[in-house]
Amino acid sequence: MRRTLYFIVVGLLAITASTAKAADYDYFGTIRYHNEILQFNFSVLTSDTRTFFSSSWDDGGFDPTLALWDEFGNIIALQDDGLYTGSTTSNGVSYTHGVWDTFLSVFLDPGNYILTMTVYNNFNNGTNLSDGFFLQDEYPILLTALEPSAYGVNQDFYAFHILNVETATGPGGPIPTPEPSAFLLFGSGIIGLIVFTRRNRVATK
Repeated sequence: MRRTLYFIVVGLLAITASTAKAADYDYFGTIRYHNEILQFNFSVLTSDTRTFFSSSWDDGGFDPTLALWDEFGNIIALQDDGLYTGSTTSNGVSYTHGVWDTFLSVFLDPGNYILTMTVYNNFNNGTNLSDGFFLQDEYPILLTALEPSAYGVNQDFYAFHILNVETATGPGGPIPTPEPSAFLLFGSGIIGLIVFTRRNRVATK
């Protein structure tokens, strides 16, 4: 009996996981200080190309620097300027980006990953996230008080987009929720499991 219940539960979890779909995540907010670090975490279930880009520098925001890390903090990619002028669609909205915006497309295998966004020139000190960043020990200076020619346009807002991933979390912005059908399917399975268990208990009395 226990073995049967085990396989039923495992099967339900597998079905629920298979219904998870990749989605786009959009984040909007501000970065107040010149040495502040924004961190985004995401996961992927399949091997595919994932795209990450900012769409705020061309609207007057700051010059961002982007780093991609694996779940252990080992660096995968570092980018200062995306050098890609145009527009990219996320969640049905077309966002424009300029040469100083970040734009990074990387083929990733299933796993958990980390993205960090900093203000130029707050680069990472080494190849692991634990090594810290170049400006992190400096006294925080309001981004809006900096000289624009040294740090790009001195506005503190950002718009950042993570495309084609299963889950993502970050410091701001709407987070897509899992498909309702996945929860309904899982809930139906649990109810069926309860009924199945009760019937077998009655039959054995």
